[in-house]
This record gives sequence, structure tokens and C-alpha cells, in this order.
Amino acid sequence: MEYKTSEMVLLHEDPAVATFDMMEELFVDLRPEIQKARMYAKSDSPVLIEASAGPELEMLAQAIHNGSDRKGKPYAVISLSGTTNEEQKHVLFGDPKRGLQGAILDCNHGTLMIQGIDKLTLPMQSQLARVLRTKRVMSQVNFSQYRYVDVRFICSTSKNLTELRNQFLFRSDLLFTLRALRVRIPKLKSRPSDIRNMLEFYFNDFDRKYGSKHTLTENAWNTILNYPWDSNILQLSAFCERMLLTAPKQVIHTAYVKELFSELYENDSGIYDRIDSESDDNVSLTGSYEFPADSNAGNGAPDAAPGASKAGKNGEPLQPSLLPKIPESNDIYRDLIVACLRQNNGNKKATAKKLGISTTTLWRKLQYYHLN
Repeated sequence: MEYKTSEMVLLHEDPAVATFDMMEELFVDLRPEIQKARMYAKSDSPVLIEASAGPELEMLAQAIHNGSDRKGKPYAVISLSGTTNEEQKHVLFGDPKRGLQGAILDCNHGTLMIQGIDKLTLPMQSQLARVLRTKRVMSQVNFSQYRYVDVRFICSTSKNLTELRNQFLFRSDLLFTLRALRVRIPKLKSRPSDIRNMLEFYFNDFDRKYGSKHTLTENAWNTILNYPWDSNILQLSAFCERMLLTAPKQVIHTAYVKELFSELYENDSGIYDRIDSESDDNVSLTGSYEFPADSNAGNGAPDAAPGASKAGKNGEPLQPSLLPKIPESNDIYRDLIVACLRQNNGNKKATAKKLGISTTTLWRKLQYYHLN
């Protein structure tokens, strides 16, 4: 069931598949925040996640739900982007004309994820603060009824709510309630280990997907690693796909990487001097790679032979770790299933256990995503 009002979407059957263990395996640099969220999951109080929209945010919200006593209960996500006060009221509290009771009542005994809480209008902030305080909601279908609700709220924002409060755009009581249990997901540029791991994964994954055998020089790897990625893993995924689709040669050099940066992120001019100064030509990406020489590095080393590939210790090919890939559909659930299947060598029972779902549910998802 999918309920839409303007640009807002409420997904009632959005499966919560991510877990804390899965996230800690995927995102090394986020482990301190994940541990914090793991403790918060024991509480029924609302959680505020400060992050931009992306897979990491969606996964963390799901992990909090699955790490709580509400696992298996209703879980829904709504986005407030581009919505009016009336639309927010109808989706949260019900629409009498349609006979809908609203997302809060729909998620009774479960979890409601509100993306973009900073977009919530002041009248709706007042109503939400009242719900958090009294645990009751007035039915929009029958105005004489107040119903007790047991809902865990997870709210996200990419804005500074304190600044909005200072501008009288966000209520103080709601801010203090939400901020008590707060988790931050930093931008990718401040997570070097995650950049490294996901760069390895995306490079291998897209290279395999398109049947090519590209190789990055060590300087090219370092240039990508040191780039100030201002978003999340979606940005890195899109860059890697473009790079491998349009690379003029099998060996990818620093000059081509910088050319792509200039083309795709033209507003980030002037960063290359800093990247070059921070790069260490003598440092291997992981300590287990055998890189071809970069002809643009000025060290006189010859280029690698066409078709050369990255190799791990003892010459074995590098295997991607369990990381979510973002294909054309940008469907995080399909990505997690694919990653878990690969990690478990196609064993569906082990995959279902890792995802925290039944084997029957996994089979249904495999059919839905055409993964059979």
C-alpha cells in the first residue's frame, strides 16, 4: 500500500531489513554513532538523526527499529519535502474525506520515520509535540475521539534545528525532546575508511557489471580517496559508474580522474592543489594492492600493461566486502539482499538469517526484484 499526497510518500510496506551488525560491517567510520543508536533502540523515546538523505540514513532508521522491541511491528517512512501544512496534517493525523486515520495511528505499536523534520510546519510541530507528551492523538475521522498511541518516532534533518529555533521556525519544546537522543551521520568526506572500502567495492562491482577490466594507478586511487566528497555513498557510486563507463583506456590515470571531477563537480574548483599536497605517492591504498605506475606522476615508471587488474596478497583477486551497491533503481533493499547473497555464496537460509527475515520473505523479495 502506498499513500501519496503531492510530493509526500508514506510507504506502509517498506520492509525494515537493516540491522546494527550489518551497518557496523558496512561502515567502519560510523561505528561510534551506530553503537550510540544501538543503546537508543532500547528506549521508546524519539531519536533524531542528523544526516542528509541517503542509504546510510535509511539503514540506520531501520536498524533502530529492528534493534528494539518493535521489530516485526509496523514501520513506515514519510518525507515532508515540498509539502503544505494541510498535506502534513492529513498524512500524519488522517484525512476524513478519504477515511484515512493517518500515519501515526497506522504505526501504532511500531515505528514512524519522518524524513525532513525541519520541514514540519509550526502548527504541525505543536501537534506532534502534544502527541509526544500525552501519547494521544485526536482522530480526524471522528473529532470526538482521542486515541492512545504507542509509536516510536525517528526523525531526520540535514538542517541545524537550533538555528531554526533561533529564527522562530522550530519549537523549543519539540527541539529539546528530539535532541535528547541524537545521532550524527557525517558526510562521506570525513569517513576515510568508508571511502576506501566503498571505492574498492564500487570499482570491482561496476567493472564486473560492464564486463571491463580497468585498473587505476596508485595516484589515481589516492586522488579519489582525498577528494572532499560532500554527500554520501550515492555520490561515490555515481562517480565510479561514470568513470568506468567512459574511461578511454583500461589503465585510468590521475589526469582523467581530475577531468571527471571538473566536469561533474565544476563548483568545486581550486581543490586539486590541496588534494595533490595531501597525496603520498609512496603510500599504497590498502597495503595489499599492486598498482600500475602513473605516467602523469613524473616518476618515470612505465604504465601497466593494458588489461592489468588490481591484485591482493599472493596475487589473488580482491573480493568486494559486504557493501550496498546503488543500481539504476536506487533500491536499498535490493542492494542489501544482493550483498548478503554474495557474502553467503548464494545460501538463501544464511542470507535470510543475516537480513533478519524469514526464508519465505526472502523468496518473495527475490521474486519481486527478479533475482531468481
